[in-house]
Amino acid sequence: MRLRGFVAVIAALVVFVGGAQAQYYGGGGTAPAQAQTGKPALEKGVKARNLVTSLGGFRGTANVPVVLTGQIVEIEPGGQTGRQRHLVPSYIYVLEGTLTTNSEGGPVGVAGAQYHSEGQSYMDALGVWHNHSNAGQKPVRYLLLLIGTPGGSTTQKAGADD
Repeated sequence: MRLRGFVAVIAALVVFVGGAQAQYYGGGGTAPAQAQTGKPALEKGVKARNLVTSLGGFRGTANVPVVLTGQIVEIEPGGQTGRQRHLVPSYIYVLEGTLTTNSEGGPVGVAGAQYHSEGQSYMDALGVWHNHSNAGQKPVRYLLLLIGTPGGSTTQKAGADD
């Protein structure tokens, strides 16, 4: 009787520990692979540079399903994008030259001309009309990232009435 009780306790313990292990490790029953030395991997050979805007540090929040699209835009000397507004959050990083942004400003933006040089970033105010142009002697190239939703429009070009 005593042996039977002992075996029952051991069996219950094995089932309990095995169930807890399976729950903790996602049902696989085995621990995730660990580095052989047990030491955490340290950063090595990595350079990171924070991106800032003319208004301070770059920050943005998205809590919906997103579609991230990007393009390299090049504006020739004397060229411009034309009056437009982004209907979704947008992020610009200037690769070459100096980009001039003339904006209406909106409720939180800065109205008027702003200049963004190579290596600088900028986030257009959502829904605010603006025009990007190049007043320099060489082309301006920038990375434009648009954070939209599936099937949604990202940019609106101004019509004759806008």
